[in-house]
Amino acid sequence: MPVYVNMHGGGFVMGNAEMDDVWCRVIADRANCVVVNIDYRLAPQHKFPTAVYECYEVVQWLVDHPEQFSITPQKVAIGGHSAGGNLATAVCLLNLERGNELPIIYQIIDYAPLDLHTDPALKPSFKDAIPVKMARLFNASYVETEEDARNPLASPLFAESLQGLPDALVITAEHDSLAAEGEQYAERLKQAGVKVTYKDYKGMPHGFTHVGDLAVAEHAWHLMCDKLKEAFSKSCEPM
Repeated sequence: MPVYVNMHGGGFVMGNAEMDDVWCRVIADRANCVVVNIDYRLAPQHKFPTAVYECYEVVQWLVDHPEQFSITPQKVAIGGHSAGGNLATAVCLLNLERGNELPIIYQIIDYAPLDLHTDPALKPSFKDAIPVKMARLFNASYVETEEDARNPLASPLFAESLQGLPDALVITAEHDSLAAEGEQYAERLKQAGVKVTYKDYKGMPHGFTHVGDLAVAEHAWHLMCDKLKEAFSKSCEPM
């Protein structure tokens, strides 16, 4: 079966895989795939780039040991929500750096922070957005230095080139201070020749897929499922 690797949110400092467990079951059922839900190590005890390399190594292990979960190693997708979306994006960029050694065919970037260098106070402000002090705390807990904050594996918007990355679904929430950078990243992917589906959920705040209007959340999760199923259905010759 194909495999989707999921990373939870929580500002790099909070949360666990169980947060996404119920939705991972929806993905497994609707996209007809195995779902691996990573419980990566958190900051500040484990700062950047610990979680990036940890998530990368999980995907690498899955590709090297497909028999463990009866998966097709040529059909791997990766994605995440908020900080998890950042990590999924970073794993794809790291894979690109390494010559696309892992067969990642699709990425899901769900309302992710993609620029940890810019002061959150300079980003768009909404009543329901992540408070500036909290956003600063998340960033400071995860990245140690200015250099780290500008590293594309922490701030994917700073990547010089996105050419060669897998097709993507980019989801943003209109009333999220991170929406502008998500839209910008989606546009950069398109300009690099990557096939992108971009969806901005109007009137929604950050984290709407986990808290809030269930009907809207379900629409977003079903969109993820349908895009994964579409990606997995493409013909793929054995390696």
